[in-house]
Amino acid sequence: MKSEQVKHHEHDENCGCGCHDEHHHDHHCEPEHHHESEHHHHHEHKPITVTTHDMSIVGSYTFRIEKSYQEAAAILDGLLKQVAKEVVSRGGIIGHIKAVLASEGESCMISITEEESNKRDVKASSCKVEGVAIVFCVEPEQLEGILTEAFKAYINQ
Repeated sequence: MKSEQVKHHEHDENCGCGCHDEHHHDHHCEPEHHHESEHHHHHEHKPITVTTHDMSIVGSYTFRIEKSYQEAAAILDGLLKQVAKEVVSRGGIIGHIKAVLASEGESCMISITEEESNKRDVKASSCKVEGVAIVFCVEPEQLEGILTEAFKAYINQ
């Protein structure tokens, strides 16, 4: 992919910018890989959902990594690289794969029984991941399989 073809801006699965359309046309996909069905909105809370949007396949994911922020960031980086490698190995084209990692900080629990207060501090070691993989030239089932395999240790906790 030529660097001058890459457009830099924020967008999500509802984006209608079409910035990935040119990437799609620069590569030759098999005809059965073209998906022009309308975008379907999923409101159930599944850890992984895959939809189509114009010619792209959009996989959304959310899960937890029960580690510190630094450990979770390193794990997530490796997982996203794994997803990218799997998409490319199946002849797919990466439009955009991204995730937000949010660490949950310290907390405390305060319990009162008969006017006495008992406070207990809790050190958190959990991070929430939310992300999207926008790809081309793979079937929706393939992307769902790739995401499920990559995130399997974290989506069934």
